[in-house]
Amino acid sequence: MTYRIVWLFLALMFAFPANAYEDYSSIVNVDVTDVNAATAKEKAMLDANRRALNEVTPKLANQAGIDLINSLSNEQVAYFIKDATVLEEKSSDVRYIASLKITIQDDILRQYLEEKGVAEELSSESIDVLYVFPTLSSWLNVEKQLKSARNVENIETIAMSNNKVQFKINFLGSLDELSRNLENSGFSLHSGDGLYILKSIDTSYSTMGDYNG
Repeated sequence: MTYRIVWLFLALMFAFPANAYEDYSSIVNVDVTDVNAATAKEKAMLDANRRALNEVTPKLANQAGIDLINSLSNEQVAYFIKDATVLEEKSSDVRYIASLKITIQDDILRQYLEEKGVAEELSSESIDVLYVFPTLSSWLNVEKQLKSARNVENIETIAMSNNKVQFKINFLGSLDELSRNLENSGFSLHSGDGLYILKSIDTSYSTMGDYNG
């Protein structure tokens, strides 16, 4: 019986492709001329931030939300920027040219859109996850924590042995957002060979374990 369960886990590990994390960033090219290079660069960064936010917003908002974001001031737009990386740049006395990678704080943007009632309805997704636990009671506690994580709709057990469980997480929104929400609940999620591996952040107990049953 134990060997059958082991083979089931191995088969399931190679049966499901791992999803890719969604990237809420944009590559923006700017070319601005002004009274001097410093002023040109400042205006270029403001323009890049707005263009990146406008590119990401349609993934999260309906048309009313897109219109709302378009109406924001430069200061308000900056609130949603997580990171700006210069990939390439050059300048003269009055000109600034660059290629920039702008990353949006999608969780803050989504929260803002939801509060304004203009967020796009979240799609429902699911992934298959393996978790190795020291005791059954610990798994029951983990299961309870997972069900309370933000955007998690349901947890469905697929197979279980004496120290491993494979289950399906049904969730709303992006996988990247799910991963961050699980981290807030004390877990890390890693892509494995065909399914995901869940690990408790605050424990040295390895979720990779072995497959000897």
